[in-house]
Amino acid sequence: MKTILIEDNPQVRELIKGLLATHCPEVSVVGEAESIVEGYPLLTSVQADLWLLDIELRDGTVFELLDQIDPALFDQVGLVFLTAFGSFDYMIQAMHKSAIDYLLKPVDSAHLQAAIQKVQKEMANRNLRTRLDDLRILLAHTGTSKPALEKLPVTLSRGAIAYVPLAEILYLQGDGNVCYVHTLSDKPLSSFKSLGEYTDLLEKQGDFFKVHKRYLVNTRHIIRYDPSEGTVWLSNGEKIGASRRGGQDLLAFFRSVFK
Repeated sequence: MKTILIEDNPQVRELIKGLLATHCPEVSVVGEAESIVEGYPLLTSVQADLWLLDIELRDGTVFELLDQIDPALFDQVGLVFLTAFGSFDYMIQAMHKSAIDYLLKPVDSAHLQAAIQKVQKEMANRNLRTRLDDLRILLAHTGTSKPALEKLPVTLSRGAIAYVPLAEILYLQGDGNVCYVHTLSDKPLSSFKSLGEYTDLLEKQGDFFKVHKRYLVNTRHIIRYDPSEGTVWLSNGEKIGASRRGGQDLLAFFRSVFK
């Protein structure tokens, strides 16, 4: 499978090429670029079966590049986007719903293999132009009616990523540069993303609330809040501390929900 890789970070390009060589030997990179200016002649002159495209390039977004491409080309290739966690918060869900595949950076070998296999299976009956238009429509509404995030991508050690259903998350605990994701399972997941990064994403979902500088809790698992103790009781019987301000904000939140 001939592939064009457009990614503005040379280290990421080398990583992806290494993963492809090791885990997807049927894929060969026939062209590379790091910008819209370099990408346009590459996409329009080099024949390929797959385009691996970073969303945010040095001189704009990949959509500015795709706007310049003959729409007929979209039906001849597989298309996979690359996106970094924390940027384009709802892009991941939009891509998933539009059936255009994506890879979350840092790229995981298992997800790379799965994406390649998916493209191989779907290329025969894929109408990428239609799906890209669907994606644009979804993105145009992200300012008002954002698709609900169903799973949280949790960055683990060595670049591995676990996709955890939001409904299974009890709370997130920040500890310096490490964040622990506590779920209904016994053992919490240790992530090297900060609590602040997860907070920016999850608070927009409406169900997660920061009750303490160290704790972001899933309100769907709260069964009791005790202001005198400054504690939040969770559905699994666990208790976590709430700051005075966090507790007051939590009460105000529930009053707004049930008024």
